[in-house]
Amino acid sequence: MIAVIHYAYGAPVSIDNVSDYFSHILKGKQVPPPMLAKIHASFLTPGFADFIRTATEDIAEGLESVLNEQLDVEVKVYTAYKHTTPFLVDAIEKAKADGATTVVTLPINPIHSASGGGSVHAETAALLEGTVIEHIVLNNWHVNEGVVAVYAKRVKRAVEWLPVAAQGDAHVLFTVHSQPEDPERNAPYVQQFAELAAAIAKKAGVANFHAVYRSSGGKANWLAPDVKAKIKALHEAGATGFVTCELLSLASDVESYAEIGVECQEVCKELNVPFAVSDFPGASFDVVQALSALVVENIKVVVK
Repeated sequence: MIAVIHYAYGAPVSIDNVSDYFSHILKGKQVPPPMLAKIHASFLTPGFADFIRTATEDIAEGLESVLNEQLDVEVKVYTAYKHTTPFLVDAIEKAKADGATTVVTLPINPIHSASGGGSVHAETAALLEGTVIEHIVLNNWHVNEGVVAVYAKRVKRAVEWLPVAAQGDAHVLFTVHSQPEDPERNAPYVQQFAELAAAIAKKAGVANFHAVYRSSGGKANWLAPDVKAKIKALHEAGATGFVTCELLSLASDVESYAEIGVECQEVCKELNVPFAVSDFPGASFDVVQALSALVVENIKVVVK
């Protein structure tokens, strides 16, 4: 049996789990009450159940169905999270108990982040040490043709939604979460981000695009430029419309949902310039198809 571990940052099941989620991120420390109140409010604002859990579980279900149709060996797909249950160790132990002979690690992040999805590969290798279970790492798939096509289709739709008169000088701003500046540590992250943004823009036929960052909170010595600051600068230079597109994860999350959506929309409203958000890929059929093809390309089994 082949076990695919579909890994994401964290996915609280209930709003009551949010405090434990952020306490885990803070390595067991209690979240200060004022901060926790703001976090709770941000999770309640959209009115939806947690985006990451919804997308991750739905992608896993779709992957398992498609892969079992395509391959001549049983495939089980398990979700695992860095900061909420089921943790990676839980998923690996379940896969072992189910008789896995191969474990495939697939983060929900196209872009490698050492502190995020990238950690799944090393942690899985450690958990499988001393076993005969094969470990297949799915990494560096940020410019996979299928994944690029998924994003490009959504970006193209968002640009086309702008008023026709604004489309010619409209700009697409691709975003990821900012990080403290550390050239050696940042290098793979920045490079893969730039490569994915360029590949999507080319596929979508977008001439004006930028790789920018969110969530720095105006802190000095963090990766820049900030997406909202970039919108203002481009508008001053004559940009006639804007589209934002988040690339850190196939699933939305509360933070990026607010920052590249509501907050950027407010900036554009103040500037009186058209704005649209590119849909997050989520658990759409084309996402499942692209990830299924990625898995099949990297395992040594017979395709039906």
